[in-house]
Amino acid sequence: MTAAPAERQGSPNLRDLPGLQDTPDVLDALPAHKRELARLLLQAQAPVPSRPAPRAGGGPVPATPAQARLFLQEAADPGAGTGSHAVRLRGPLDPGTLAAALTSVLGRHEALRTRLDGGHGGPGGPVQHVTAEPYLRLQVLDLADAPPGRRAAEVARQVAGSARRPLDLASGESTRFRLLRLGEDDHVLVLAAHLAFFDGWSSAVFLKDLSDAYRGRACAPPALQFPDFAAWQRRWLEGPGGAAELGHWRDALAGLPPARAARGFARGHLPVGLDPAATSAGFALGAAEGATPFMTLLAALAVVLARRQEREEPGRRSRDVVVGTPAAGRVLSGMEDAVGQFTTVVPIRVDCSGRPSFRSLLGRARRAVTDALARQRLPVDALFGEGRGRAGGGVGAGDGAAPPYSVLFALHNYPAVPLDLPGISVEQVPGPPARHLELYSPVPATALACVGLVERDGRVSGTAEYNRFAATAAEVGDLVDGVGRVLSAAVHEPGSAVLT
Repeated sequence: MTAAPAERQGSPNLRDLPGLQDTPDVLDALPAHKRELARLLLQAQAPVPSRPAPRAGGGPVPATPAQARLFLQEAADPGAGTGSHAVRLRGPLDPGTLAAALTSVLGRHEALRTRLDGGHGGPGGPVQHVTAEPYLRLQVLDLADAPPGRRAAEVARQVAGSARRPLDLASGESTRFRLLRLGEDDHVLVLAAHLAFFDGWSSAVFLKDLSDAYRGRACAPPALQFPDFAAWQRRWLEGPGGAAELGHWRDALAGLPPARAARGFARGHLPVGLDPAATSAGFALGAAEGATPFMTLLAALAVVLARRQEREEPGRRSRDVVVGTPAAGRVLSGMEDAVGQFTTVVPIRVDCSGRPSFRSLLGRARRAVTDALARQRLPVDALFGEGRGRAGGGVGAGDGAAPPYSVLFALHNYPAVPLDLPGISVEQVPGPPARHLELYSPVPATALACVGLVERDGRVSGTAEYNRFAATAAEVGDLVDGVGRVLSAAVHEPGSAVLT
């Protein structure tokens, strides 16, 4: 009789473990290749918790739907997912202390020491692997001896180049830093981070943690890390919670055609702004109706887009307007202090039927925003694009899988740079425009524009990123100006019909 292979002698089979009881002695008795399988089976058998919890063990974690899309975009267009942020530091900076502080922050956040690979071509898509130790990629460039003109030009070149240079996700290069020395007490710190691991909220978290670490303050890692969220999200998407949320969005977006795709995608940027008098009066009108500034601007934008739809799609069955708005996606408690890519896009459907007045549209927009933002758990990639169907099928019409909106809109309220180093003044360094369309659009060719505005000191201004194949700069500028025109008219006659 032939003996069993040595590794099998005395080890139980998975089928011999009734209920796969999660006890250390049973799992430890399994050979290594079965131990991980048993852990996954145990996880699959357990009910999906209502919120993320710290993972047991340090095994691989499935990429989120957004990460999977960004991973594929990076493979097709290296550097497409690199985001860049730069600050000027004037004062007695200690480069050694800064390097130690950066290393400490990388160690605090698993997302900043994670590599992303293709999952060996498996059906589950890319996989995250968290490394135990942080690895700081910091290059110091001394520009102090260069003439002032050349020094300024080199800073601009370094900041712009940082956003174009690819990050190697497979090797774990999710971040890269450069410290430009302009003088004894004058430096520029350039941070490059990949969108797959770093969202806008993460920037504030990172800079606050860097401030604490530089000052020597001991900070424990966040109780919940981004890979904890990613592991939970995958289970939730495949469970009854994800199915219910998907069903809600199917109903909410029923009857709407997908946005038409342009013949290609090429990014353009346009600085935009609204008339201060119109926005101030418009916001006052909105407040009287219980609408926030965002809701008020959305109502005006809905009027502009509804009129545009009537011109370009005269046979359209639904008059409703859908606008995509970026949302933090951190609706679950415990995620506030973690670095990661949590951002999603929430479709907001505004009822434009009948002959509504602007006052009436304010109420409709308020209800639409409130309802939509309460449903941030489902990632936009589970609804549209190549990622749809992983939670039971998306909502796009036919096989197009395109969202029913072509315009994205956000009103930001950014705080000052939250970097506080002792004896050092901190100033934001202008850099290249953000690449929001790649981040927010599962199908970029269907995007016309992403309008990001900031309200500061009584003025509303920002940048419109647009697809040159879908619109010209003049057309995008007129779209934004139209919002101001609607507000101006509505302030004088809030009860008059804005759509006929």
